[in-house]
Amino acid sequence: MAEVIIMPKLGFNMDEGELVSWHKKAGDPIAKGELFFEINTDKTTMPIEATSDGVVLKILVEEGETVEVFTPVAVVGQEGEDPDAVLAQGVATASLDGRVDESSADGKAEENKKEPQSEAQCQSGVSETDIKDLKLTPKARKLILDESLDPVSIAKITGTGYQGGITAKDIKASPLARKLAEKSGVDLLAVEGTGVNGKIMKEDVKRAAEHQAYTEDTSEKKVLSAVPYKGVRKIIGDKLAESKFTAPHLYFTDAVDTTNMTAFRKEMNQVSERKITVSDLLVYAAGKALVKFPGINTSLVDGNIVTYESTNIGVAVAGDNGLVVPVIKNVQEKSLTKVSEENRDLVDRAKEGHLKPEEYTGGTFSISNLGMFGIDNFTAIINPPEAAILSVSSVRKTPVVVEKDGEDKIEIRPMMNIQLSVDHRLIDGLLAAQFVGYMKELLENPLKILM
Repeated sequence: MAEVIIMPKLGFNMDEGELVSWHKKAGDPIAKGELFFEINTDKTTMPIEATSDGVVLKILVEEGETVEVFTPVAVVGQEGEDPDAVLAQGVATASLDGRVDESSADGKAEENKKEPQSEAQCQSGVSETDIKDLKLTPKARKLILDESLDPVSIAKITGTGYQGGITAKDIKASPLARKLAEKSGVDLLAVEGTGVNGKIMKEDVKRAAEHQAYTEDTSEKKVLSAVPYKGVRKIIGDKLAESKFTAPHLYFTDAVDTTNMTAFRKEMNQVSERKITVSDLLVYAAGKALVKFPGINTSLVDGNIVTYESTNIGVAVAGDNGLVVPVIKNVQEKSLTKVSEENRDLVDRAKEGHLKPEEYTGGTFSISNLGMFGIDNFTAIINPPEAAILSVSSVRKTPVVVEKDGEDKIEIRPMMNIQLSVDHRLIDGLLAAQFVGYMKELLENPLKILM
């Protein structure tokens, strides 16, 4: 029997994926284990293999298109089978690792019917039974139940999803916003809502219409390029915006004299099989500092302040698919050489977009180093759900006051600014200051990093 291949959900926070490239076309035979297509998740490119033999009967999503998870992207079956008939029946059998089929989803829906309804659902009478006849994406179904939305009003919405299915984006628009969007030709899928829970309001559509009219007038501006704000760039932007406007950021800056660190690296690299970089020393020093000050190594999870024993340190990398933060796990248990080896491997593959989801998730602290680009100072935004991030700037020869033989003297020293951004809900100023002071102590006396 033919199978409907859907966009897989490869991570807890993955709501959509971009189909980067097809390795098979309609009519091609395909064997189990063969590379079928590649997708961009939130941070990396993932190859998807076929799990059964057959023929590619139909391709539903174009290369470069971004769709919600569980959206049908192709149909695979035996030669002569009718893919449209399969799609019409709504068959979505799981065929790739990580997929969820409709039959299991329906089973879960039946189970949910037996479970006690939430207070909001009881008040409005909204249940799975009330919306069972609506053609909804999983995300839209969850939104209706979570927010106790009126099924009668939802039924009047013209869906923009696959085969007219109603998506969460369709629902997250007020009736006036939908009418105005139709009148002004604004695509609701491209509008960011400012209402409760991201709902698109009339004013959001008006702004989008004005922007659209403005950008269409290119008589006085030469446009080099225009690409949709979506995919990885949008995911990163949404995540950082949420961090910036949810977590009250507080910043702590100090300057580090790198004289001893430079000499230490030179001496280490004369005997080490692997070249030790500044990034390696930063990660290793941060691991040691997080063990000493575990209050920095925290997250806010479901209303609880969780303090971690593991020091999982992410290193921000600008790759082909945007910013990605590969994570070196349990730094506190590893040697400097091992950290250096993992760091180099993860960074190289991050730049190529070949990281696995587990290699850029699970961080407890992050480092963003722009020193190699000559940046004198910058402020980093915390990478949620972490509570702190360290930004590191370039080394510059700077006149500083040093004490020698009881006298103050001015000398030229190679100085490097470090700045710690913390979530002030979880981390107090004194703790942050102590952490920065200890990082400075370790970097200026690098032998302590190994002790």
